[in-house]
Amino acid sequence: MTRHRVAAVADLWNGELVPVVVGTTKLVLAKIDDTIHAYADRCPHLGSELSRGMLDGKVLTCASHHWEYDVATGAGINPKHVCLVRFAVTIVDGSVYVEVP
Repeated sequence: MTRHRVAAVADLWNGELVPVVVGTTKLVLAKIDDTIHAYADRCPHLGSELSRGMLDGKVLTCASHHWEYDVATGAGINPKHVCLVRFAVTIVDGSVYVEVP
């Protein structure tokens, strides 16, 4: 895995979804309670971009078919048997880095 700078911490707001691209990998960043999470920007259902969804508290809802995920863990809420593809996040000197293969 290689670590890539994707944003400045100061540019991310709590409760916001931010799409970023690293090479050919599309990611969605979510800042919740000052913690930044990174996932593949792809709903496991039909591949819709999660960055177009809605974030209500810690619940990320896909815009296409309303599947719901816990954005803090990536676990499915509705349905429960799915989960998001998570990427490791590191904060260094005010910059957000994500580990992408």
